[in-house]
Amino acid sequence: MSDKPIIENKNSQVENTALQLAKLAKQRGLDALLQKDKVPSTWSQRAQARAIVEKATQQQNLEKIIYFSAQKTSEQDAGSEPDADWMTEFLHLASNTQVKSMQMLWADILSQELSTPGSFSVKALRTLKLMTQREAKWFQSACELSSTIGGEANNKIITGIVRPASNLGLVRAKLDKISLGQHRMPYHHILQLTELGLLFDRELEIRPSAHHDTPLIHGEAHYSLRPRFKGCKLIYHRFTPIGDELAQLINKQALSSYQEQLEQLLHNYFERN
Repeated sequence: MSDKPIIENKNSQVENTALQLAKLAKQRGLDALLQKDKVPSTWSQRAQARAIVEKATQQQNLEKIIYFSAQKTSEQDAGSEPDADWMTEFLHLASNTQVKSMQMLWADILSQELSTPGSFSVKALRTLKLMTQREAKWFQSACELSSTIGGEANNKIITGIVRPASNLGLVRAKLDKISLGQHRMPYHHILQLTELGLLFDRELEIRPSAHHDTPLIHGEAHYSLRPRFKGCKLIYHRFTPIGDELAQLINKQALSSYQEQLEQLLHNYFERN
């Protein structure tokens, strides 16, 4: 066991945090009062200098986004010119994005909007602006768990199946659930995606027809479902229209652990063709 006192580790952490703050303040032109010697410039001069740096950074960010978008649009046919107000809002919202992975998402939006104008609403752009890199990864995980049902285009995350009780009460109602927390989607991720307006705030149900097959697509897998038991319902989280818009940006690869559990669940309650 080390002879160093615990308090030293605490002081070291405080010192590291202080150094980090000083570095951030210097990068943003806000370190004047942290310097030992009096800074000769005035507040107005420093504000102007900071504004120049921020504008230059925004210009750099937008140029990178345009460059990334150019890599995607060179072989695509152009649609009509994007709406001028939409383009102004796009540039405004994207200008402060410095993380490359997020810049790539903005580039994807622009390239798709050039080929198919109207693909993304301003509301979707504003939602993306609010998302952190971590939340974007959570949304990607949600997309990887999503399916489409009954030929509808909107995305749904299937979370379970309900089998109702029989009319005579000989068979009890049964609920089989998939724990999304075992598949990179704990409940607090769902709550945050709901807060961002990407998922609806409650689980919904759909009852596949007993008279004809209901198509279900998950990743590359296609299923045709017909209930084994009368009244079986699929339970799911549904993407909002904004969530469906932004899901177009995600290259979805089904998560094998979730797909295996989903297939077993479907096998227990549905005939599959």
